[in-house]
Amino acid sequence: MWGDGAGGTLELKPDGTFTADDVCGDYHFSAYGPENDPRSGSGTWGDDGSEGQSRVTVSFEADRVSSTYEALREGKTLKLWTYVGDPDEGHSLCILTLRQG
Repeated sequence: MWGDGAGGTLELKPDGTFTADDVCGDYHFSAYGPENDPRSGSGTWGDDGSEGQSRVTVSFEADRVSSTYEALREGKTLKLWTYVGDPDEGHSLCILTLRQG
């Protein structure tokens, strides 16, 4: 289970499905409004990393909207993160941390 620090959660299941509850993400490349609000729902996820970098993409089954998170390890802390909107426009980061439990 991953948490976004604002109460949102993302559960990535071993079978390639996920459930999200009000989780942050960058859900539309050119959207700066409601399309990037936290989302809830379910769908599928996959690891689409390349050599030296891991990425996780979630795709909501209701409307096929997706978000890709970069994977990062800081010491013993695992994180998934993405910019929300265009980083050149000063938009914020969405950072998910792995919850122990």
